[in-house]
Amino acid sequence: MQFVTIAASIVVARVAGPTVMGTIAYAMAYVQMLGFIYDLGLGTAHIKLISEGRDEAKCNATFTVLKGYTTLFFLIVFLSFFFGQKYLLHTEFESETHKYVIYIFLIMSVVQNGLSIPITTFAARIEQAKQDIPYMIRGLLFQLSRIVIVLLGGKAIALAFGNLAATLLIVPVYLYLFKDYPFGKFDKELAKEYIKIAAPILILGAATTLTNTVDKVMLQYFSNSEQVGYYTAGFRIGGFILLISRSMSMLFFPMFSRAVAKRDFEYIREKIKKFERFSFLFIMPVVILIALYSKDIIVLLLGEQYLPSVGIMAVVTVALFMTVFNTPYGNLLNGFGRFKLTAKIALINLIIYVTIIFIFLDKSMLGMGSIGVAWSLLITNILLGVIYRWYALKDVKDLNNMLAVKFIIYGVINYLAAYYVLNNYFDTNIYVRFAFVLVYASTTFASFHLLQWMHINDWKAALKLLDIKAMKNYISGEMKNKK
Repeated sequence: MQFVTIAASIVVARVAGPTVMGTIAYAMAYVQMLGFIYDLGLGTAHIKLISEGRDEAKCNATFTVLKGYTTLFFLIVFLSFFFGQKYLLHTEFESETHKYVIYIFLIMSVVQNGLSIPITTFAARIEQAKQDIPYMIRGLLFQLSRIVIVLLGGKAIALAFGNLAATLLIVPVYLYLFKDYPFGKFDKELAKEYIKIAAPILILGAATTLTNTVDKVMLQYFSNSEQVGYYTAGFRIGGFILLISRSMSMLFFPMFSRAVAKRDFEYIREKIKKFERFSFLFIMPVVILIALYSKDIIVLLLGEQYLPSVGIMAVVTVALFMTVFNTPYGNLLNGFGRFKLTAKIALINLIIYVTIIFIFLDKSMLGMGSIGVAWSLLITNILLGVIYRWYALKDVKDLNNMLAVKFIIYGVINYLAAYYVLNNYFDTNIYVRFAFVLVYASTTFASFHLLQWMHINDWKAALKLLDIKAMKNYISGEMKNKK
């Protein structure tokens, strides 16, 4: 699905241009900026209560009612903010198109919030296929519509409508998958428990949502849609790594919640160790290659009009790898129920992120434009990882942080050496440059084996990802509720 998304994005970026890309990205970020109000921490509370074995029928009913209230609250706050910006602050958007695209994404966000009820319940039961299959169907519909729309001459508004249409078409799929799940009556006492758990997560959700959207909103404010388009293009191609973090977050939180309840800390250490080994042995080399070939990839896929996206893609790819690197530790703190702590960390992280973006974007300071936002993301993610690890080590002793330090040092040396060799000995033509990929891969994996960091069992574990039969059996069993 990620390859389909990238392929469609290439077509859209080439045909529509950076300004249309930037308009779409800004409008979506503008709506999502207040999207935390939809959830207010209730999703995390729902996952935690169900994963701990609470009455699922009461949880589903109570969660659904509470989500209805948050939807109404969101619409009131968003429309007040939207019209207040226009009539009180007298701040206009770059164009009328921006406003219409925002209206469309507002409608889509309401629909998506309704779909979050079954999706969150699937996550609480660790039913990954039921989350992923509808998502993939929607993705295919959306990506195909994007290509058709731009080839027919459609711009930002038409693309936004395509996104909305794909979302509406997937609603019956979620309703079908969710139809047999138990539903009881709204429980006031249970609602109080939801709110008690959700209260500190509200800050966490707000800070996380703003962190994910403020980059594009600030970039639009300090520059224009074209710069947002360059940033979005670089982010989109390098952003496939973020899919790993999002998928693993949906697994780690309920897994760690159950393990903490059982005081099974060895299970937690084992899962984190396996995830880190896989990340560094198999994902890190890919990240380094993407950073090395960022210019080749951008020019080949998007054309020379997107040359400003080259540095962005390289830096963002590394920054998002750091997000993957941080994934288990933030979820571990939540698994211990330390929501107040993670909320404080997220709020501090947001303040640091906004401050660094301001320094990089403001013309009286560095004035670096879209590449400055990419560097801000990398710096912030490194700091966030250090903080998460510091606190996680207090909860679970003997977490092997030296493993991560060892691989990071290796990764930096590996990148610098590869960059030097590539640009001094393999830069005669495009064919020779891409031949270096084989040289890099063979020498890197050989060095892993020589240093005894990698063993044959690691390759066997990686090959399990390609076990189509096992995947088919898992999906079939889950869809038939044979968990």
